[in-house]
Amino acid sequence: MEKVTKEVMGAVFFEQGRILVMRRAPFMSCAGSWEFPGGKLEKGESHEQCLARELREELGIEAQIGGFLTENSHEYDFGTVHLCVYRVLSWTGDMALTVHDDMRWVPLHELAVFPGLLPADVPVARKLEKILG
Repeated sequence: MEKVTKEVMGAVFFEQGRILVMRRAPFMSCAGSWEFPGGKLEKGESHEQCLARELREELGIEAQIGGFLTENSHEYDFGTVHLCVYRVLSWTGDMALTVHDDMRWVPLHELAVFPGLLPADVPVARKLEKILG
């Protein structure tokens, strides 16, 4: 089987020293794992357009996407995930879970060791401590 590279955009909601993470629902791959909200880049989209679309689809909110924060590539069995994360400046609407089954606001200094955080997200969490801390 040919391995693929998935371009994935992640949202960093940073409020009161905490970052929002979501738990993947039982019907998703890596079920029960925690991740930054976001998703796969579609053809013709900018990173920011992708993230705004994914947040609309996954959380039912309209988000203003800010600047690029950091990135990481991680090799999984199926291939590579290239994760780029951007700060969410503001949003409107009430967050509703559609493809996740839980969400948590995790203190920034605990994020890199948060149990169940996806392997691609852990180095990003460490970098965020330096960038936002």
